[in-house]
Amino acid sequence: MTISDLLINFIFSFAVTAGFSIFFNAPKKSLIPCGIVGGIGWCAYILMSKSSYFSNVFSMVIASAVISLLSEILARKLKYPSINFIIPGILPLVPGLGLYNTMYSLVQKDYALAVSTGTDSLFKSTGIAIGILIITSFTKTYYIILKRIKLKKLEQNLEQ
Repeated sequence: MTISDLLINFIFSFAVTAGFSIFFNAPKKSLIPCGIVGGIGWCAYILMSKSSYFSNVFSMVIASAVISLLSEILARKLKYPSINFIIPGILPLVPGLGLYNTMYSLVQKDYALAVSTGTDSLFKSTGIAIGILIITSFTKTYYIILKRIKLKKLEQNLEQ
């Protein structure tokens, strides 16, 4: 994959993500950051899935984790909920074609292909959820621990 291919993928995923941000009534100030999150997440997926070292499902987990991490960072910087960035950001990753092909195979009574594409789509969807869950859990835990440390320091300062 060349740099120009990656740039084209970034531009189109940026446009899709920004478009869905408008559809979800995201604040105007967050449209470009949402597009950047989606573009980076899709490029991370493309780079990893084209590599022979990673499976498509693992690539999906890492890409959604990247999206979740960027969303958590932007949520703190721009003072918006992280969901404003996560939902539009993962839309380029959603395996819609796989789900369509599963249903099409079922209608055509090609059950072996339906099971194959259905399980692949299910695993990819699960990968998206796992990537988001891991980063969101770590972020929440980090801020809970940070808050407790600050409270202990404040209590120690008040006791002195």
